[in-house]
Amino acid sequence: MQDVVVLLEELQILTLEEPRKIIGRLTYGLDQDEIELQINKIKQSLPVEIVGASQNMRQSEEIKKSAQETAEQILESAKREAARLIDSANEHASQIIESAKIQQERLVSDSEVFRLAKDQAEGLRNEAERTAAQIRRGADQYAADLLTRLESNVDRIGASVRASRAELGSVETPSSVTTLNRPAERIRV
Repeated sequence: MQDVVVLLEELQILTLEEPRKIIGRLTYGLDQDEIELQINKIKQSLPVEIVGASQNMRQSEEIKKSAQETAEQILESAKREAARLIDSANEHASQIIESAKIQQERLVSDSEVFRLAKDQAEGLRNEAERTAAQIRRGADQYAADLLTRLESNVDRIGASVRASRAELGSVETPSSVTTLNRPAERIRV
């Protein structure tokens, strides 16, 4: 069901775009003042619930759009933060590995020292990999939490929209208003 107020506004716009035309001595077209007067009478006679429901629908759409934009921004921010954390962990791991290699080269002369250095480098590398994996899991969890909150917000907004639609469905409309829902070709001026 299209919004009655929107339909009336579209009809009002048509009266402004299709003014009377004068050809020779003949004048034909729409009587804009009369149509605008009738549209305003119809708007004033609409039940407050219909006007309120129409406003609720518009507000719900605006809230939904705003929530979706916010969610997209949050998700993009989470992705950037996760990538930054992973890059930082990889860089840290590379530095640790490079440090271990340098230490290993210094201790090559003695086999026992070499073995100890190799073990230490391996331990550092394993620790760096564990740290990187932990950071990656944390970033994934952060993104999952954001998506869960986003889903909750979208569900809440959807419930609000459904409630507004239900309000519209429960409002009893006079027969004069329901005729406005018929196709435009039935309204002739």
